[in-house]
Amino acid sequence: MGNLGHTIREKAGREGFMGQAGAAVADTLESGGRYLEEHDLGDMGQEITSMIRRNPIPALLVGIGIGFLLARATRS
Repeated sequence: MGNLGHTIREKAGREGFMGQAGAAVADTLESGGRYLEEHDLGDMGQEITSMIRRNPIPALLVGIGIGFLLARATRS
């Protein structure tokens, strides 16, 4: 992910809207890559659990939405 972020940063340029958007995407990818390197699955599970406890209604709505999309994708 970090390498992809670096590549996007190089290709997007530095000026204008595309430069700003590319830099934001690159920052996010690089940050995500560092997070994945530093944490294991147990840490990620604990963070997801605490996020769901802090935001139960949005988590429920996301779950319903994912279930709906999976049902539509698997229906013939």
